[in-house]
Amino acid sequence: MPVHRHVFFIAGFDPKSPRHYHRLFRALAQQRPCPPTGPDAGSVTVLERVSAHALADRWDLRWTDADGAERVSAMTQLRWDDIVREHWGRSLRSVWRDHWNFYVDGWRQGNFGRVWRSSRVNWLFVMYPLVVTLGCLTVAWAGLAALAAAWAPSPAADLPAWLAVPLAGALGVAPAWWLWRRVAHRLGADWLLRLYGFSHAQAEGRVAGLDDRLDAMAEQVARALSEPGGAAEVLVVGHSVGATLAASALARALRRVPGAGSAAAAGGAPHGPRVALLSLGHCTPLVYFHRTASRWRDELDGLVDHAHLTWVDYTAPADWAACGRMSPWHRPGQALLHRLSPRFPKILRPERYRALRRNRLAMHMQYLKPVDHAGGYDLLALTAGPLALRERHPPPAHLAAP
Repeated sequence: MPVHRHVFFIAGFDPKSPRHYHRLFRALAQQRPCPPTGPDAGSVTVLERVSAHALADRWDLRWTDADGAERVSAMTQLRWDDIVREHWGRSLRSVWRDHWNFYVDGWRQGNFGRVWRSSRVNWLFVMYPLVVTLGCLTVAWAGLAALAAAWAPSPAADLPAWLAVPLAGALGVAPAWWLWRRVAHRLGADWLLRLYGFSHAQAEGRVAGLDDRLDAMAEQVARALSEPGGAAEVLVVGHSVGATLAASALARALRRVPGAGSAAAAGGAPHGPRVALLSLGHCTPLVYFHRTASRWRDELDGLVDHAHLTWVDYTAPADWAACGRMSPWHRPGQALLHRLSPRFPKILRPERYRALRRNRLAMHMQYLKPVDHAGGYDLLALTAGPLALRERHPPPAHLAAP
């Protein structure tokens, strides 16, 4: 059966392999609430996963319309989980490094002022891991001071101030580290800090192997874009940090195939596929606000100036790990750009949504999880359904071609 759509999926900052994400898509298909009418009134079957090569796994999504007609979308997960695993370990040194790089160097570069001017709510989200860390330090040192006062009632502490202060600080490190390991994990601050620390390293160009991996991803996307008589649409999907990588990989692919999408304006294959980008729970400002991320901003500028690109972003305002109240692109362009909310309160049961509000990681992963009610955000309809992303989210009437 001919392939209706090529989908390239890039996961977020997650060490899990494509096996995990294949299971997520199978759960989406098995638990999908199918709308009774409309173009999305169809069922989806997620076929077996196969290893395309060392850097990509593939599985097909078979969509069956209500009248029995079938179409197949080829889903390729572009892998970078090996790079994530190299940055996943948590030692005192790595936690200190992430705090210093993201908060101290970020303050030096003026990043937090830019976030504050863009969204004060997102500024609070970004500062959350630092607040948790400072709280743990304060509690640890306060407890150490109280213990010292109980055991040394006389100012036996005939220690000079120049020695007493650093000694107290050094003694407080171990209890603060013990407390932080438990509290930060429970409150969801540790994985947020991982994401922030990696975003800083990405902006600085200090992630070994990432640039070559993006070129390899771009090559696969470019091959699909230039395939004669191929799919009607090439859709790149990125979740979380993967949205940043997806934008970069697609920008590089479009430089390899500069005319991609132009012939598709008349209706897609066989003239050539439509070009689309779907970002989920984006956090692109964590990279493009850095002064050192000039190359990535240039790629983003080229992407939003591609007149035949459709870029739709779904990011929930309540998602702490994402930048839902800030744009994923730092300026407008010629591409068709849509910012939307998945509106989780409308498509999830109230008790389930309340649980998500208490679990920040679960909220950030909900873009890839089943929903309870049809008629809203539907990842399988977006990736396997009959409508291209531009047909599903057309330009405003005053901008549409006559």
